Amino acid sequence: MTALSVGATARIAEVLDVAERLTLTERLLLARFLLDSVLTKEIDEEADWRHLSLSAFEKEWDNEEDAVYDDWRAIYGVPTR
Repeated sequence: MTALSVGATARIAEVLDVAERLTLTERLLLARFLLDSVLTKEIDEEADWRHLSLSAFEKEWDNEEDAVYDDWRAIYGVPTR
């Protein structure tokens, strides 16, 4: 693990030292846990951004000035399928 240790902080170096003493199965479980923790956080952040953008979009389009366009099909003669 010399390539990883070169730029590692003291904490990471300590974790790598402990990880080397784990069994293969333990290291695989640890790797999966670490990967899942990163991926889950990214997914949660994406969901938060989607929710914020949807809220802003709804606020922008759901107002009294634009209510006249709510029945746009009737205004423009577009049939409902």
